Amino acid sequence: MPSVSFEHVFKRFDAVSVVEDFDLHVADGELLVLVGGSGSGKSTILRLLAGLEEVTAGTIRIDERDVTSLPPRQRDVAMVFQDYALYPHMTVHENLSLGLRLRKVPRAEIERRVRWVGGALGLEPLLNRRPKQLSGGQRQRVAMGRAMVREPLVFLFDEPLSNLDAGLRAQMRIEIGSLQRRLKTTTIYVTHDQVEAMTLGDRIVVLATGRIQQVGRPIELYRTPVNRFVAGFIGTPAMNFLEGRVEQKDGGSVFTAEGLRIGLPNDRIATVASSEPMTLGIRPENLAIVTGGPSPADAPGAGLRGRVLLVERLGGTSHIHIEVGPHRLMASVSNERLPEIGDRIELQVPPALVHLFGEDGRALLQTLSC
Repeated sequence: MPSVSFEHVFKRFDAVSVVEDFDLHVADGELLVLVGGSGSGKSTILRLLAGLEEVTAGTIRIDERDVTSLPPRQRDVAMVFQDYALYPHMTVHENLSLGLRLRKVPRAEIERRVRWVGGALGLEPLLNRRPKQLSGGQRQRVAMGRAMVREPLVFLFDEPLSNLDAGLRAQMRIEIGSLQRRLKTTTIYVTHDQVEAMTLGDRIVVLATGRIQQVGRPIELYRTPVNRFVAGFIGTPAMNFLEGRVEQKDGGSVFTAEGLRIGLPNDRIATVASSEPMTLGIRPENLAIVTGGPSPADAPGAGLRGRVLLVERLGGTSHIHIEVGPHRLMASVSNERLPEIGDRIELQVPPALVHLFGEDGRALLQTLSC
């Protein structure tokens, strides 16, 4: 399978810059996910690769071939959009084969590809139906199949699951991931949903305002975000953030904010100025409710005592919203011995699992091994 390279690609619409210095290599057979919020430039990058938008500056290569100025039909890519865009008057078979028929592919070859795609996507019993006779998940399979029959060099997915309900999205994530790994076709997948990104991608590119924030495997982005934006974007539920400063005490470092003190890991902390504003991050799943009575005053995480504001019972786990002085925190815990609204509880903060960010948003703690 071919690789894809973006070499310092820029895209501007008049005076508005939507993609800034996008420089990235996608390996043969890789499933790369572009994730970011609205306006991050992720769909524009996909359209630049497909040839639907012109590059302002930079170079795009597919299989080492410069395709920057080539029209879409000469790039050998297939794109699956958020909208299924199926022809309502055509059967599934006709929708799947239309592109091949327009290219004058021999009938026997068309039938071979349609039957192969129908078997791979479970569409064989549906080939004679029209789109109105299909469910949302079946229509999305047909849209995927229409791309697959072309046997392209690269698959492009532009938020293909946004129109599906939660159950179908989870099912289709599994199907897309397993299908891509079976076909080993180089794939670039765009989504705003970090759950899709974490579950599908071999690597993830986190984007904000047209710039790459971080590139890495899902577990790397989760454990070692390079800045506050990535830390807040990756992970469900979102990371807790506290504003404060760092103090040195008895040879160690302590994060302080109004009404709380949290010990920091001395083996990971870089030298920081005590006068600088800092942001401490802790994931809800790393907060634990202390059940054995109050901790000693000098214990790590001691002083995080607060009042329960809300208990969200979600089945296997629950989200506990706690008021600690002027701060609001969320803890994601198991359903054993849940507190009640209004209870006073204590939270334990493992120093090895906290994150610290400078005023500019950059991570200040040294990288954990992944």
